[in-house]
Amino acid sequence: MSMPRTTMPLMPLNAVLFPGMPMPLVLWEARYLQMAEECFDREEPFGVALIRKGREVGGETAETYDVGTTAHVAEYDDGGNHLSLLAIGRRRFRIHSVLDSGPYPRAEVEFLPDDAQAGVSPEFVADIRAMFAEEIELIVQLLGFGGLQLEIPAEADKLSYMIAAHLRLPLVDKQMLLELPTSAERLAREVEIVRREREDYRLLLAAREHVDETEARRAVGRVFSNN
Repeated sequence: MSMPRTTMPLMPLNAVLFPGMPMPLVLWEARYLQMAEECFDREEPFGVALIRKGREVGGETAETYDVGTTAHVAEYDDGGNHLSLLAIGRRRFRIHSVLDSGPYPRAEVEFLPDDAQAGVSPEFVADIRAMFAEEIELIVQLLGFGGLQLEIPAEADKLSYMIAAHLRLPLVDKQMLLELPTSAERLAREVEIVRREREDYRLLLAAREHVDETEARRAVGRVFSNN
């Protein structure tokens, strides 16, 4: 069953925005400054879609992939000739047509249904959540960000989007994850990637600890050799 269509401002970007995920933006181009200001004043969202062909700034509106995500402005800072804002993704949509006759691009879109927990066992969600939590902890250790904590959701749909946003993947692969129709399919694709990345981070951490230990032994040796 098709969903009702609506029209909203469209911002083509070299980025994939997922529902529930933040996206900081710094805008300089006049048409997108106007778009962001109007959306902020009206408390209305704009759409973010990954560029398939073209550029973010200058020239004609870039060609995008068909599926994107609405962005709601959570923080807004007017820097005079530019805007800094924090947008939060909310709903996926499919673009049916792009309207390029106004001051900035607009698109006729159809919102895509959210499936929440459909077709996903609680045990599988718990398993991949634990794997992802371990991966994040390994990253924190590697970067030395002690005390940094990430609230990882337990709901299948929210978890699938958070994982997709954090995976080390090319943009086209992230777009593929965004376009998958259900959380079950998304998590099924993500589980092996999380497992592989987690192992990579384990190896990196072990290698760093080995190097640190080796350097420490060499330093001790140098100290005692000078006495």
